Amino acid sequence: MNRRPSQETLAAFAAGTLDEGLSLVVAAHVAVNPRSAAEYRDLVAIGGAMLEDIEPVEMESSARDEVLTRIDASPAPLAPTAVAPPEPGLPAVLAPYRLGRWMPIGRGVALRRVEVPGAEARVFMLRAKPGIWLPAHRHTGCEWTTILDGAYEHQHGRYAAGDFDEADEEHAHTPHVDPKLGCTCIVALTGKVVFEGWLGRMLQPLVRL
Repeated sequence: MNRRPSQETLAAFAAGTLDEGLSLVVAAHVAVNPRSAAEYRDLVAIGGAMLEDIEPVEMESSARDEVLTRIDASPAPLAPTAVAPPEPGLPAVLAPYRLGRWMPIGRGVALRRVEVPGAEARVFMLRAKPGIWLPAHRHTGCEWTTILDGAYEHQHGRYAAGDFDEADEEHAHTPHVDPKLGCTCIVALTGKVVFEGWLGRMLQPLVRL
């Protein structure tokens, strides 16, 4: 079982080609996982070396003039929005983003939205009390999770603080929160969550992820 991002995911993160919502959850993992951090640095270094090896090509004068014209016509950059520093115990990568309040979405489970403007993925933090069983569910897109505190397990293994759980439409699972530690995690979702079983079907209209 892999508790770190796939090589494809980490390479896309290093290249800066991931959706910002997905990238944020990977960044939260890389910040606390030494192996993933080292692999990320290697990928960035390889990318930089490849750029240095590319022979420069002189830009045609017409293309250069067009670029300069667009630069002159571009509006002045907006001043960055002031955002409060992250709360104690939260990853520093959350500092640029606005966090909502904790909202109960079920017995022993609370959700806190993370605003990532322009992202395709929906990002939120999830907090569950010790021993909670979350409803069986599957996805029509991907679900990437970095565990910030505590642990949970499901059909595909156990995930503890610092681990990365990368699921897609081929994964169906029933997470069980550690009976002593509880769990807090940050999640990025694309597509829909489809709950299974009678309880899940009752919760479907109430839980909008």
